[in-house]
Amino acid sequence: MKKLLSVILAASVVLAAGCSDANAPASAGTSAADSSAAAPETDESAPEKTESDPETAENTPDYSSLSEEEIYDLMVERSLMTTGDMTRMANVLKKARDGGEITVAYIGGSITYGMTVAPAEPEKCWAYRSTEWLRGQFPEATVNYVNAGISGTPSILGNARLERDVLAYDPDVVFVEFAVNDGKSSEYQTAYDSLVRTLLTQEKDIAVVLLFTVIESGHTCQEHMSKVGEQYGLPMISEPNSLGVEFAEGRMTWQDYSDDESHPNEAGHIMVTDFVTHYFEQVIAGIDGNCGTVDKELPEPVFSDRYMNMHYFDGGYENAPDIALDKMQPTSGHEYFPNGWSYKGEEEASMTFTLKCSTLEMIYKANNSKLYADADIYIDGVKTCTVSSNRSDGWSNPVTQMIIDNDESAEHTVSIVVPAGGKHYFGVMGFAYTD
Repeated sequence: MKKLLSVILAASVVLAAGCSDANAPASAGTSAADSSAAAPETDESAPEKTESDPETAENTPDYSSLSEEEIYDLMVERSLMTTGDMTRMANVLKKARDGGEITVAYIGGSITYGMTVAPAEPEKCWAYRSTEWLRGQFPEATVNYVNAGISGTPSILGNARLERDVLAYDPDVVFVEFAVNDGKSSEYQTAYDSLVRTLLTQEKDIAVVLLFTVIESGHTCQEHMSKVGEQYGLPMISEPNSLGVEFAEGRMTWQDYSDDESHPNEAGHIMVTDFVTHYFEQVIAGIDGNCGTVDKELPEPVFSDRYMNMHYFDGGYENAPDIALDKMQPTSGHEYFPNGWSYKGEEEASMTFTLKCSTLEMIYKANNSKLYADADIYIDGVKTCTVSSNRSDGWSNPVTQMIIDNDESAEHTVSIVVPAGGKHYFGVMGFAYTD
């Protein structure tokens, strides 16, 4: 397997040489590349849906008789849990085949962002490589690329920023990757379910693909996230089903995939790319047989849809409510949330606004530092909770707190108050709410 990985890495040099717009990880509007590539022949008789065939005692191949390439191919095949209902993706890829313009977006954490290869070489990230592969298949098309991965962020924050970071680009395809950053509590499950349902209920028929990753400890939320995929008939790609088997059988080590406990190394990004392009190949083979009208009726949510269609705002948004600031300044000092508010000092500071909503989520900056302060949250004059930005797991990263969570929408006055005390800091990055 190590020999095969070396071959894969060598081949990636050729791919990287043809990449364009590598320094625009979150932009739309990049043009198709490699116009000399030809689209593969299609097979209109391809099945509408394929399920993975878990290896059992009856169908497990004799690995001792297989080449490294054959073993790798089996691993790639195992990664595809299901193609789901191909209609949405077939419609999108037909548009690309016909020379149209499509936008492929990716939302997730550091694995989607491309940690270990980005920002120095973002073209080596699995998301960028997957988009480049599509451009090669459809050289007459314009395939735009949007990477909305932010390190250390779960679906709770992903759902809050979905409107700003993904839907604002009018995507045709969205990959969702939060399996290692999420927890397994009901709040995570609700946020994930709501995020997927929001994508599926847009006016445009967005093709949604779920990617389940895993870290060295074995943590993954594939079990409950795959229930969401099954409920809505979505394609699902699994690292636990592919890499996990290789690790368990000793044909690969974690270090073949990653140089730390979480993130793919360059070879790992190529593996994930191969998983994604294997799925694309299944759809391309049956584009004409699977195009058609999308069934917009969704079954009931698996967990809950109470956080669907969240709206984001910060100090840079025209739709932001009027905010009264007392000693807080309009800045947050964070790359992805530059238009927030912050305070550093010893006196009491606050921000107050009125908003009609049923739920309201605050995004704030956390750090493992005694200089990071608490903030008291008041709703309609009543203190409801205290939020601490001094967290043992903090590293100046964005963290969320649901500060209103009601069934019915109503107008509320919200105050974020940093009490007086020693020299301290509190940063608010933004808010997200449901109507």
